[in-house]
Amino acid sequence: MDSLQKILVEAIRKRFESVTSEDDIKQISDAISGQVESLLDNLPSDMLSTIKTTAVDGLAERRSLHAEFVERNVCRWKEGFDLLELQIEIAIEAGASFNDRLRPKAASVGDIVFDLLVRLHAKGCLIGKEILTLLKNGYADGAHARWRSLHELSVTSMFLATHGKDAVQRYVDHELVETYKGALQLNKYEPRLNTHGFSDEELDQFKLQYDAVLKSYGKEFGCPYGWAAFILNKGNPTFFDLEEAVGLDHMRPYYKWASQNIHANVKTIRNSLGLSEAVKDVLLVGPSNSGMTDPAHSTAISLSQLTCTLLCSVPNLDGSVLMKILLSLSDQIGDAFFKCNEKTDI
Repeated sequence: MDSLQKILVEAIRKRFESVTSEDDIKQISDAISGQVESLLDNLPSDMLSTIKTTAVDGLAERRSLHAEFVERNVCRWKEGFDLLELQIEIAIEAGASFNDRLRPKAASVGDIVFDLLVRLHAKGCLIGKEILTLLKNGYADGAHARWRSLHELSVTSMFLATHGKDAVQRYVDHELVETYKGALQLNKYEPRLNTHGFSDEELDQFKLQYDAVLKSYGKEFGCPYGWAAFILNKGNPTFFDLEEAVGLDHMRPYYKWASQNIHANVKTIRNSLGLSEAVKDVLLVGPSNSGMTDPAHSTAISLSQLTCTLLCSVPNLDGSVLMKILLSLSDQIGDAFFKCNEKTDI
């Protein structure tokens, strides 16, 4: 019997103990206990049904209010949003043209470096669009968190482009390490997750592949960034080591800042880009038109780095012109968002 039932039963007992026999009190208590249990079994579903029925108008109103917010937010940051969207579209077109022009030859010779760089760039463009969507809808902190992923793609792409086929092959083969570890973890929690894990035969196959790559590359290959261990000459390299190797370790403070929006530390619950203009302590649970500048400018920088890495892998005149355009746009985007940030009357 849970605490609510106990309280109700005890209240009934005290109410009737002076006028009812002990046997009658027990019958009443049992009856009330059963009623309470039935109520607790049925009430949540009944309430949820009612909420669903009556929520239509409320949800429509909230959506309308959010649409009005987005209109005001886009009005305030329009110059910056337009330039960032333009940069994203230029990056997408540059990647598509690069892929269309060189894919046939790369496929004919099995150029895995080309394939990986193109795929990393495509993923970066997708993340760029996600970030823009978050910014327009008033979620600067979410956009900042997604920029962290874009930065990781940029660093990884630069590292692989620098070290070539051997590094790319190790990067690709490291998926076998992640697959085996992921399968073991899923099977460990299979009952609690109420899902189907992998069969013994599948696990054996994953284990064989895992053992094979460790035998080929060494035991340090089993670490999270083990695919870069041999190149960096470190037994257990980290992402920071990759940043240093490509000269982007100066972005570490911004990366750590963005990480606050991913991890459940005290910084993320007390500080928010969305509250950067707040004059008092607020518990932010929705969109805000504050704090767009840093995630937007960081996105512009990382997307230009990622695109330039791709274009530099097989350089030509058109690519050189596009790289100049993207780098110029990155600066303009930073200036535009800084200018928009001064608008506080919208």
